[in-house]
Amino acid sequence: KPTNKVVQRLQDSMLNKHNFRMLIATYYPLLAVLIGVLLVSLPMGPYETLDTQLEYNTTRGVLRWGYPFLDRFGEASNQSYGDLFNMPPLGFYTQAASFTVFGVSLQNGVFLVTLFGVGSAVMVYLLGKEQYGKTTGLFAAALFALAPWQLILTRAFLIDVQCLFLSLIYLYVGLLAI
Repeated sequence: KPTNKVVQRLQDSMLNKHNFRMLIATYYPLLAVLIGVLLVSLPMGPYETLDTQLEYNTTRGVLRWGYPFLDRFGEASNQSYGDLFNMPPLGFYTQAASFTVFGVSLQNGVFLVTLFGVGSAVMVYLLGKEQYGKTTGLFAAALFALAPWQLILTRAFLIDVQCLFLSLIYLYVGLLAI
């Protein structure tokens, strides 16, 4: 049975109106940058190349076979596998999970990649803040998030942004461990 101290700690840690206001007051510059990035990147629409089609079809292969095999646009037979795609498979599995929840479409996949791009900007902020302070973290996040190549990658169905996000998390955890 929980004690009063445990209940009090849970109530203190929950996001209530006061904690929410403090969170907004502390991180409003970062939130402004992230909202600006979304306002700039979302109207760009999905960016498509041969690589985006290959990775889209490989994600369909994960849904079909359970492995990142390149689905050759819906072969008639389920007996033959496609070609193994030589990329880190975690990105295809996260995209396949997204497709399972939201439906199989290029726009749904690009939306998930955009969320990873926003997460990458947050990680750049945290890295800059940890090493040099809040102002530097905010400036680094703004420069990173509004860089043309980052905007293009966050609007393309590629696993590169997911890999970058995870790499930034590993870097941040490594810096905290030092």
